[in-house]
Amino acid sequence: MEKLLTLRDSLSQGRNLLSNWFSVESPCNWSGITCVGPAVQAIDLSYTPLNSSIPSCMGEFRHLKALNLSGCGFSGQVPDSFGDLQTLQSLDLSRNQLSGALPSSLANLKMLKELVLDSNSFSGGLRIIVEHLKGLTKLSISGNSFSGSIPLDIGSLQNLEYLDLSINYLSGTLPSSLENLSRLLHLDVSRNRLSGSIFPGIGSLGDLLTLDLSSNSFIGSLPSTIGRLTSLDSLWLGRNGFTGSVPVEIGKMKQLKVFSLHSCKLTGTVPREISELRNLIDLDISENKFEGELPRSIGNLVNLMYLVAADAGLSGHLPEQLGSCKNLKILDLSFNSFSGPLPASLAGLESITTFIVEGNHLEGPIPPWISNWKMVNSIRLGKNQFSGSLPPLDLPFLTSFSADANQLSGEIPSKICDCRSLSSLSLSENKLTGSIEETFRGCSNLTDLILLGNNLHGEIPDYLGELPLVTLELSQNNFSGHVPDQLWRSPTILEISLSNNLLAGCIRIAVGNISNLERLQLDYNFFEGSIPKSIGKLRNLTNLSLHGNRLSGEIPTELFNCTNLVALDLGSNNLTGSIPEAISRLNLLDDLVLSNNQLSGHIPGEICAGFQRAAYPDSEFTQHYGVLDLSYNNLTGQIPAAIKNCAVLKELRLQGNMLSGSIPPELAELTNLTLLDFSFNSLSGPILVQVSPLQSLQGLLLSNNQLGGLIPSELSLMLPSLVKLNLSSNRLTGPIPETVFDIKTLTDVDISSNSLSGSIPFGGSIARGISSLLIFNASNNYLNGTMSESVSNLTSLAVLDLHNNSLTGSLPSSLSKLDYLTYLDLSNNGFLGDIPCDVCSIVGLSFANFSGNKLYRYAPEECASANRCVAQLVPYPPPTRSPNGGLIWGVGLGAAVGLLALVFLLLKWKAMRQQSLDLVSTDKANLAAVEPASSDELLGKKMKEPLSINVATFQHALLRLTPSDIMKATENFSKARIIGDGGFGTVYRAVLPEECVVAIKRLHGGGQFQGDREFLAEMETIGKVKHRNLVPLLGYCVFGDERFLIYEYMENGSLEVWLRNRADAVDALSWPVRLKICLGSARGLAFLHHGFVPHIIHRDMKSSNILLDKDFEPRVSDFGLARIISACETHVSTDLAGTFGYIPPEYGLTMRATAKGDVYSFGVVTLELLTGWPPTGQEEVEGGGNLVGWVRWMVGRGKEAEVFDPCLPHAGGGPSREQMMRVLAVARACTADEPWKRPTMLEVVKMLNEIKMEACGDLVTRHV
Repeated sequence: MEKLLTLRDSLSQGRNLLSNWFSVESPCNWSGITCVGPAVQAIDLSYTPLNSSIPSCMGEFRHLKALNLSGCGFSGQVPDSFGDLQTLQSLDLSRNQLSGALPSSLANLKMLKELVLDSNSFSGGLRIIVEHLKGLTKLSISGNSFSGSIPLDIGSLQNLEYLDLSINYLSGTLPSSLENLSRLLHLDVSRNRLSGSIFPGIGSLGDLLTLDLSSNSFIGSLPSTIGRLTSLDSLWLGRNGFTGSVPVEIGKMKQLKVFSLHSCKLTGTVPREISELRNLIDLDISENKFEGELPRSIGNLVNLMYLVAADAGLSGHLPEQLGSCKNLKILDLSFNSFSGPLPASLAGLESITTFIVEGNHLEGPIPPWISNWKMVNSIRLGKNQFSGSLPPLDLPFLTSFSADANQLSGEIPSKICDCRSLSSLSLSENKLTGSIEETFRGCSNLTDLILLGNNLHGEIPDYLGELPLVTLELSQNNFSGHVPDQLWRSPTILEISLSNNLLAGCIRIAVGNISNLERLQLDYNFFEGSIPKSIGKLRNLTNLSLHGNRLSGEIPTELFNCTNLVALDLGSNNLTGSIPEAISRLNLLDDLVLSNNQLSGHIPGEICAGFQRAAYPDSEFTQHYGVLDLSYNNLTGQIPAAIKNCAVLKELRLQGNMLSGSIPPELAELTNLTLLDFSFNSLSGPILVQVSPLQSLQGLLLSNNQLGGLIPSELSLMLPSLVKLNLSSNRLTGPIPETVFDIKTLTDVDISSNSLSGSIPFGGSIARGISSLLIFNASNNYLNGTMSESVSNLTSLAVLDLHNNSLTGSLPSSLSKLDYLTYLDLSNNGFLGDIPCDVCSIVGLSFANFSGNKLYRYAPEECASANRCVAQLVPYPPPTRSPNGGLIWGVGLGAAVGLLALVFLLLKWKAMRQQSLDLVSTDKANLAAVEPASSDELLGKKMKEPLSINVATFQHALLRLTPSDIMKATENFSKARIIGDGGFGTVYRAVLPEECVVAIKRLHGGGQFQGDREFLAEMETIGKVKHRNLVPLLGYCVFGDERFLIYEYMENGSLEVWLRNRADAVDALSWPVRLKICLGSARGLAFLHHGFVPHIIHRDMKSSNILLDKDFEPRVSDFGLARIISACETHVSTDLAGTFGYIPPEYGLTMRATAKGDVYSFGVVTLELLTGWPPTGQEEVEGGGNLVGWVRWMVGRGKEAEVFDPCLPHAGGGPSREQMMRVLAVARACTADEPWKRPTMLEVVKMLNEIKMEACGDLVTRHV
């Protein structure tokens, strides 16, 4: 008894938890103590949060047979004295914070039968256990940091019935000696680093009930001997590298209920023998590379409840026999190549709750018999070819219905609101017609209505304001009339988008009544009249866009009472008056567009009030933050020196006004500036006067002013990142400085129509072969001298225009080496001699003009291709004609073209009021800018093809890689360079010149992309998405059917790797770091949802898509790829719709409608950070299922303190634990079953930021 008193004294800090230990005299009657006579035989203190180290006096209970200390919050190491418990038969230390290696004294526990060490931080190897504890029947060490290989002689533990080694860092192969464990019932080695193949002798484990080998790196084929496991109940093999086909012997496992093969590389057909598993309840074959159809015999699986075959490579028609699986609850066949109609037999699936066939080639009408599915709550039919009208949906539990991107037509059925539970409806990008005058009147639970991109017409009904809508998206339709006043009285709507319709009339005063509104988009309609003053009542408004209407009058000063505005776009209207000085109230503003109006007066210095903050509040999410666009107005006066206060300004667009004076030298203080466009004004003085260089400036457009003087010789030092330079139509004099060509990033140069003189410095940098030029236009100057042979080093050049100068000498023969030239104009100079014949051989040369020179013939005379070129090339007329005729003709033609161009410019400026001219004339606009390839057969191509690149995006300088650059950087796509291989493509770590490390993603689907134009448009969009918590796109390359994306390299890889497979994760992923990752990821996702127009839905938010830089700052990756890949109308990855375990119960909605689905997925990631567990694989844990379900189960029983990762700080208060509990509450809100109950990502960011900032002390601020 004295030993128990000693134990009590050592646990005195738990007096309140062990109350009867201090009130009951007989120690054997204390709770958790079991005595036989005077001997203590069992101690059970499980889930008593003592939060201390294990008392060493525990080792004094020499008659102890059972010791359970699970969930006590113990930390430190296991005392050596435990080796004295030589009669111990059961030891449970699970769910603590114990660490270090197991003490060698445990080797003395020869009678031990059960050893449970789950969910701690134990490390080291397993040698002590395997060598000495031969009597074990249960060994469970899941969720630790054990490493090394599994001892080869583990098969000597022949009494083992339960073996769980999951969630550790074990490596090597699976020992074949395991086949000796003939009594084994449960084997789990999931989520380790095991490799090699499965040993054939695994079939000897005939009594095995559960086998989990998932989430390792196993390779090779599945052994046929696995079919001998005839007692097996559950088999998990997913997330490995298994190849080959599924063995037909699988059909012998008649007792199997759960069978998961997801995320492997299995090929061949799905074997018919799988249908012999008549007890099967759960089948997951998703994310494989199968071929052929789903076997018709699948209908024999009458007990099947869950069938997931997303992105499995399947094709053909859906089998009729599938309708025999009457117990199916979840059927996910998304992102395969299924075709044909939905078989009528599916009408009998009356237990179905989730039906997903998104991303296939299914066709025909949506059958009316889906109304038989009375239990269904989610139907996803998007991205197919369904046609016809939408049938009535008499489904009482349906909450989410999506049929985006099909070919549906006709009217939306009037009885759609018979689905009383319907909360989310997305029918975007179809051909639906008719009005919605009464359609949704009865949808009393509708929160998200997405009808974007149809042919709906009529007026917007007033009853929409009475529904509980949060998001209303009616853009790109034919709605007309007024916006009803009732809509402006909605108490719930946060976002209204009515862009691209035929709405007219005034914006009513009632707009000020919708007080909760955050985003309002009324772009491209026919609204007229003035902007109502009442709009100033919308104090929650963050984004307002009225672009492209007919609004007139002055900008009301009341608008500037909307002090939360981040983005304001009033462009392309008929607004007059001056820009109010009251704009200084918008302190959060960093995106202002007032272009294409009739605004007059000066630019107020107060305009920079909202561009001064370098650190943005969490509520600020904008499309192009740092944009100030006042172009194409009637603004006068000088550019204010106060422009220097726009500290975060990135794009300054003032073109097309009547500004005068000089360019202010204060611009040099705008260190973030990437684009400066002052063209079409009356500015004078020098180009730039500055002291410090504008390191980030990529576009300098100053054409059509009165600027004079020299082009600065220090231009390469002043603007080291310049991509596009347009100084045309000014009064510049002097020579072209050679240093212009020292700017490695420069692609576009237009210095035409000035008074420049001297020779063209094609020597220097160009002679050294380092030019990146695509376009060079120096026409209409006084340039003289000869053209250097070094011009051939302009290997990327697509456009060369030198007409109307005084150049002389012969044409360089190297001109014909410009393989990617599409436009060549050397007319009206003084060139002599021959036209190099090989110029004709340049593939893609669409225009060439040599007229107005003294060029007589091709050389050599026997040039076989000369006749072919005559139609394209215009040489000097033969000597028999008057030498002045060609000149007169050339001048006349030039004058005519110039006059037409001038008329065009005037019309463009006065009527269209669009952006400034491109560097190339209208004739050149159709010529593609091209990118050179150094190897024709680099990617299996047999002839050169022009490559498309971006030359006009100034959000960042896109890298211009040729295929040969990519081959060199990836070492010919070496497997050693692979750092990732997902549904979108293979990712390589690549080293570019100057030791620049990037990640190059080679997209899957070569040969099946539709066209460059769509791809390039998407790249233009994604390239403009910039946020510190998003992985930035640095560039891209198109070569034939190949697509490459270049991203910034993230040194610390993905969050998933750190949570699962990094031995140093315990130290690296401290709680402050995890909170930083959580908050940063939320910010990135919130930016996609709320800061970019059109909003971007990630659709595959998961821990592997959160990358970590060298400082563990999170960057969300793979956003925006869904639209690129899906545009191919071919096989797409399941990444577009989500990954198993992260998919919300309603399976979200496609494209813009899945914001709340992203929120759910983010919540799962947050739970991963909190618990250390993966999103699935908790089947064997009490309260099991998936991670969300397990956490709910634990919280429901008051055990929330036990869900946290044992590596995190122990329970018992403190700022970290309090933060963890609050973050857990946020995660649970995000993973609510009902989408409408989930917060938006803006709300998530706000909550997480409050958790970080409030009462967190140094523990957080030091790390985050």
